Amino acid sequence: MPAGTRLTVHNGDLTITEEGATVDGLDIRGMVRIAAPNVTIKNSIVRGRDLSGPMALISNLGGYENLRIIDTELFPSTPSPDVQGIYGYNFEAKRLNIHGVIDGIHLTGGNVAITDSWVHDNLHYDRDPNQGGTPSHDDSIQIQEGSNIRIDGNRLTGAWNASVQVTQDRGDVSNLTITDNVADGGGCSINLAEKSHGPLHGVVITDNIFGRNTRVDDCAVIARASTKVKMEHNYYTPDDTLVVIHPG
Repeated sequence: MPAGTRLTVHNGDLTITEEGATVDGLDIRGMVRIAAPNVTIKNSIVRGRDLSGPMALISNLGGYENLRIIDTELFPSTPSPDVQGIYGYNFEAKRLNIHGVIDGIHLTGGNVAITDSWVHDNLHYDRDPNQGGTPSHDDSIQIQEGSNIRIDGNRLTGAWNASVQVTQDRGDVSNLTITDNVADGGGCSINLAEKSHGPLHGVVITDNIFGRNTRVDDCAVIARASTKVKMEHNYYTPDDTLVVIHPG
């Protein structure tokens, strides 16, 4: 959020039911649930609360249209294997600072733009109860399903699994554009998994900078040959080596 922003404390969960509502300048010490279209959240911080099961600091699982989250920080006051950043679809996320959660942004549908944001320092547990006692699968951005998804101008670092993980757990993913980001870490930084839904279509990955801190060597992007990706002007830092797709 802009430096010097004065915040008003809101204690407890916040469910937004008014169409066109704007939340501006709040320090929210609870969870936020979207239940109306055309909502804007800006110049705020969402801290969450103690949890007894997986929840997102901001949830738009209902897919209410035209949600905008701008100049806002998501940072839970209570670390937990249950705490996530944003869940849902049909939203714009711009100039966000998301940290201290398992998944920074978890998409269950499309029509999403994630721009100029910093997703970093994910929570990670070697024995995560939500993974049957195996390590957390924390991602900067996870995409389960959806079309028309744009990830542009972000810094995505500090996730154990991936900076961008496409799972297709719920359905097809298509028309995905990943451009002008800085990404590092994970097994591979961008992982395009097909699973039972087959190849992804309309994937564009251009003008990104990738670090070398992946657990798999030279694995900025991993995909099967059946998923055709437009790859241009992606380079490793600090050596400026051109990125090629690691076979999945």
